[in-house]
Amino acid sequence: MYEVQDALENQKARFAKEEENFKKKEEQLRAKDLQLQYQLIRFNKFLQDNEAKRRRAETRAAEEAAQIRLKDDEIKELEETLRHANQECRELEEEVQRNMKYEEFLEKVKDTCDDYSEIQDLVTRYETLEGSHRELTEDQKKLDNDNEEKRAQFAEYQKKMTMDILSYTTSTAALQSKLEDIVKNRQRLEAQAAEAVQEDSEQTLHLGQIIMSVENLYNRATRQRPTIQHYLELDGIHPGSTDQGAEENEDKDSYRYKTKNAINQLRIIAAYIRDFKDIVTELTKKRLKEPRTAPRFEDPEPGDGPAAEIVRVREDDKSKGEPSSGSATPGVSKNISESRAR
Repeated sequence: MYEVQDALENQKARFAKEEENFKKKEEQLRAKDLQLQYQLIRFNKFLQDNEAKRRRAETRAAEEAAQIRLKDDEIKELEETLRHANQECRELEEEVQRNMKYEEFLEKVKDTCDDYSEIQDLVTRYETLEGSHRELTEDQKKLDNDNEEKRAQFAEYQKKMTMDILSYTTSTAALQSKLEDIVKNRQRLEAQAAEAVQEDSEQTLHLGQIIMSVENLYNRATRQRPTIQHYLELDGIHPGSTDQGAEENEDKDSYRYKTKNAINQLRIIAAYIRDFKDIVTELTKKRLKEPRTAPRFEDPEPGDGPAAEIVRVREDDKSKGEPSSGSATPGVSKNISESRAR
């Protein structure tokens, strides 16, 4: 039992030592790990610094290469400019050599002409004349352009006027045709108006004749037969006084008034004719009843009644040469017949 306990104690001691050794090793390993981490951080930083330096170096190298290329290009351009300058200088020297003769000519002109004391005066005069010539040339070009524009405008205007003239000619022809139609229509209407006026004149003349005939018959019936006064019996109707309330202001010279007056007169004349007819009928009956040896009724004594009146009417007609009531104009007879029918 003691042996087991001792073995156990030994084993515990051994385990304790091992554990202590393990702890020391762990501490050493942790220290190494920390050192390795620190070194790794430093190495990473070193790498980053080197990478940054490398990038900066590359960038600087690229920039320097670009500047070198720019400088090379600038050098080439400057060399080209120098070459052109040298070429221009040579050309100017050659031109100076060529223009020396003009300087000699200007010297001779200055010596021979008193108006110009220096060559610069001649050059200034030349420049002035050259400027004037240039301005005049520009003005001439401008005027030529204006002239061309005006010519184009005139051609366009002439073309437009030609079209307008053609249009107006067409319109004039159409209006002329329309005017001719209107003139023909006016002449036709004037002819119709003349025919209407002529017809109206004829109707007026015919109406005037009828009214005069009626007036004559009325005067013969009323004035020459004062014993028969029908115009006092027909409800107060009398020529000149019919419908007095409505016709007081009517013109007595108008055909309307005369027509109404003639109608009233025809009514009165119709009354007289009916009386004459009754008288003739009565005399005819009396004559048929009398013997054949009876005296003729054409020879009655004055004041013998209706028969004497009839005889006086016929004698008056014969003496004046006027037509009797039975021989009135056709128009009057027609109006009398219409009045009798009414």
